[in-house]
Amino acid sequence: MKLSREWLSDYVDLSGLSDSDLSERFTSIGHAVESMESHGGDTVFDLEITTNRVDAMSHLGMARELAAALGRECITAPLAPSSAVPGATKITIRIDAPEMCARYTGLVIRNLTVKPSLDKVRRRLEAVGLRPINNIVDATNYVMMALGHPLHAFDLDKLAGATIVVRAGQKKESMRSLDGETRAIDPETVVIADAQRAVALGGIIGGSESEIGASTKNVLLECAWFNPSVIRRTARRLGIKTDASYRFERRVDPNDTILAARAAADLMVETGGGVQEPPIDVIAAIERPKTIRLRTERLHAASAGVVGAAYALGLFRRLGFDAKQASDGIDVIVPTYRGDIFEEMDLIEEVLRFYGLDKIPASLPRVTTGDARPNILGDMEDEIREVLRGSGLTEVLNYSFIHTNYNQLFSSEQQIALTNALSDNVGAMRLSLIPGMLENVVYNRSYGTRDGALFEVGRTYHRADKAVREQRRVAAVMYGSIGTHWGDSKRAVDFYDIKGTVEQIAAKMHVALSFDIADAEWLRKGKRAVARRGEHLIATLGFVAPEILTRFGIKGDVAAMELDIEALLASREEWKMSQVARFPGVPMILAMTHAPDLSYQKVIETIRSLEVPLLHEVGLRDRFTPEGEQNVIKTTLGMWYQAFDRSLTQEEVGEAHQRLAARVAGLLPVKLITQEKS
Repeated sequence: MKLSREWLSDYVDLSGLSDSDLSERFTSIGHAVESMESHGGDTVFDLEITTNRVDAMSHLGMARELAAALGRECITAPLAPSSAVPGATKITIRIDAPEMCARYTGLVIRNLTVKPSLDKVRRRLEAVGLRPINNIVDATNYVMMALGHPLHAFDLDKLAGATIVVRAGQKKESMRSLDGETRAIDPETVVIADAQRAVALGGIIGGSESEIGASTKNVLLECAWFNPSVIRRTARRLGIKTDASYRFERRVDPNDTILAARAAADLMVETGGGVQEPPIDVIAAIERPKTIRLRTERLHAASAGVVGAAYALGLFRRLGFDAKQASDGIDVIVPTYRGDIFEEMDLIEEVLRFYGLDKIPASLPRVTTGDARPNILGDMEDEIREVLRGSGLTEVLNYSFIHTNYNQLFSSEQQIALTNALSDNVGAMRLSLIPGMLENVVYNRSYGTRDGALFEVGRTYHRADKAVREQRRVAAVMYGSIGTHWGDSKRAVDFYDIKGTVEQIAAKMHVALSFDIADAEWLRKGKRAVARRGEHLIATLGFVAPEILTRFGIKGDVAAMELDIEALLASREEWKMSQVARFPGVPMILAMTHAPDLSYQKVIETIRSLEVPLLHEVGLRDRFTPEGEQNVIKTTLGMWYQAFDRSLTQEEVGEAHQRLAARVAGLLPVKLITQEKS
């Protein structure tokens, strides 16, 4: 933002201050000076002004800042008595979209002569980077840079029906703008229209059909207040950025439209003659100044006791705020041009900014632990991350927005669609983490990484009455080949690799799982399972169905699992450390053949139900279909026998193992192959 020293001097006395002094003062109150340059006999400061301080993006606004910092008066000329005369033709102004435009002030100047501006106006506009055009357009730009409120001038004779209507755009409507481009208009665009057509995009740019030209005699001057979010969206959609839109989308003062319009009209009449008529001020919504109490106690606490209410009272008055003492501090009436101040802390920041943050004694913040609460779910997520990273998986992080067609592949729930999605690729909230992870597989393989094991800890989003319910989940995918050790030969990922990730997580959380056949359609039949603990469905796992992989363009197999963290937490029970055995154990194996419909889970549950005293662990050693025998499964179990008070003999273990094998053969439809030491 470029500001002229000469121009600033119209509003505040800068005598006795060198350019360097002024530069330091700007910086000390939070407006860093990026550069200084000479322009004729003037000095131009290029300041970095924060986006929420649109009031400071003008010479009057910055003069207020300097006056408060220097302890000098800000010179604001009172509004001169109006010399306006009633117009011969009545101008109609109507606001049909109050949610887009809260105020519209129009002012007519008749019998003007279009000519070059005064030398002072031209020189100052050039100093701040604006090109002089003519006395009409230059007046609007001059007042915008002086007071901070953008204006626009229409050739009144080119407006149909002497009418201005502020409305929402219509579908398939368009307008040729001042830059020569034809702009498409939609219902989210605020339009300034005459009785027949759109003549300007409100707050952004005017139309060429009502442009000021050399033959213009009568002018309608516009000064309005537009909804910042409306201007911001329209400017972004059209890809256009103007000095006016830059200010409107950051919120200008809604209550200075008459002041700005009359200032511009006076300048036009001064250079081009003519007669101005009384302003027509249409107000759809009134914004009144806020009153905020600044408590002395809070100011002392924030300033380490060095700043008092008396300093704050004087500062706010120098800034142009109405302020008066109250029982416990001061009551501050915040002018509407300071849209960045909302609450007491904003007032405190304003005081400390001018007092000098470097003058506030440094101290460590007070730390309290009274409000600390355990983050059980968050801690569990971190533990799960440790388990999966330790198992060789790599963590990924995906967006919660996915393609609108993906959710239906993994869930029958009704998805939550986004009303303002940038594209269909991010058009819905995810019901599952798996789609994002399959996209990770596609991305990695496009860069030549054929093998991988990935996981993500994240949230899914579901409908719950009229609200959105979040679920915390973890998902993992494995694809290509895998090797348990750098020296081992690689092998293809199998079902038990992905099952092992679920078991590792459950073991870490001390949750005993039972597995069963799943019916999830996104998993391949015959290679899918669910993990449960009582009534809780903990995880779904298996190989992704071929039709799903085809949809994502993935060749080969992908094993995947998705685990409900909240269900896992609900399944946790109190656990205790078991005694550490001092004596060695004895490994044994139990091999059997059986029909495919006998599940591994059924075998394990049967053995555990026998409660063999010396048997401490049982697990899978091998499970496959022998070559040439399609209806037979061979399962080999590993057994671990151990006592805590003595060393077991081979005979003792052998007898216990034989009894166990006999009982298993009697309870299950299996054929034992061998019972031997591992």
